Amino acid sequence: MTTSERIAAVARRIVRQCTAVRAGENVYIEGRADSIEYLELLAFECERVGALPLVVVQSDEARHRRLIELPAEQLATKSKSWIDAVKAADVVFTMHLDDGKPKLYADVTAAQRGAEGRGRKLLADSIYDGTRRWIGSDFPTREQADTFGLSFDAFDELFWRALDLDYGVLAERAARVCSVLDGARELRITTLKGTDVIMGIAGRPLDRDIGLVSAEAPFSNLPAGEVALAPVEETVSGTVVFDVAFWDGQWVDDLEVAFEHGVAHGVRAVRGLELFNETIASAAGGGDVVGELGIGLNHEVTEPSGYMLLDEKILGTIHIAVGDNLMLGGLNESSLHWDLLVMKPTVTVDGVPLLVDGDLVV
Repeated sequence: MTTSERIAAVARRIVRQCTAVRAGENVYIEGRADSIEYLELLAFECERVGALPLVVVQSDEARHRRLIELPAEQLATKSKSWIDAVKAADVVFTMHLDDGKPKLYADVTAAQRGAEGRGRKLLADSIYDGTRRWIGSDFPTREQADTFGLSFDAFDELFWRALDLDYGVLAERAARVCSVLDGARELRITTLKGTDVIMGIAGRPLDRDIGLVSAEAPFSNLPAGEVALAPVEETVSGTVVFDVAFWDGQWVDDLEVAFEHGVAHGVRAVRGLELFNETIASAAGGGDVVGELGIGLNHEVTEPSGYMLLDEKILGTIHIAVGDNLMLGGLNESSLHWDLLVMKPTVTVDGVPLLVDGDLVV
């Protein structure tokens, strides 16, 4: 199968299986200029089932120029027509969850990124309000692979393989994890690197990201593969040592974060401490508040690369996000949502083991 044939097959699967787009539905498709072939294939598959797609595209170069040259007040806005286009949609595809050319943005300040995030949130408030189905994904690029220190062929193959897995197996694994979490009150995470954090989870809904969306479970990432929830924010206390994260084209390694009543503060890192603290400080709302706990379930992803859309799905890992968690049923609103990865955790739920040194034991 050629690359073009593979992309076409994935587009068909996303439209017909993952989202079950129907005739007459309005579909909003947003992505980068480097993935125009993919976006147009998604639009074509929507039209084949009688739906009505709209494609919105921006190049990395145009976005970079806006971030460098426009004032923060302009970046923090969105036109009414753009917002109305999202509100009119029954299904939304956001196919640019990461920068296509990460190194291009190295000269963008955290303040400008924060302003752009505030503008983006004006769209996100409609995208994630639960009234429309949403798929978030990406399109692998050579620049991404180079940034992460991978060959493009290996990176490209990993991305599509992780996306094109057996969703039935994923659903069964997610159900086993949810059987432990459902109705539980407290969760503890420890690692050999020094993580020891406790969080309350009572009353918070469970999100099964298994690649299929519906009215009951309207959101999913692709590649899929996690169970996520919003911890009860003020209950989260302790220390987390994050193995890896990536932001603004920059790495964060072995970042130690102290949580006190749900509020995060970076303590030390091999690299990226200043980046972490500046990013959470520049976000609107509670950028420094715990937002999410996710448990990775995708067996096709085995090692971290820095590409968090894949890393957070590694089977046997957990990730904790700071920032917004309204879409997960939490109470924290922010322009930021940043996932950070913990490898080989031990997780107990009301004293019952769920993960032991990264091995799923349910």
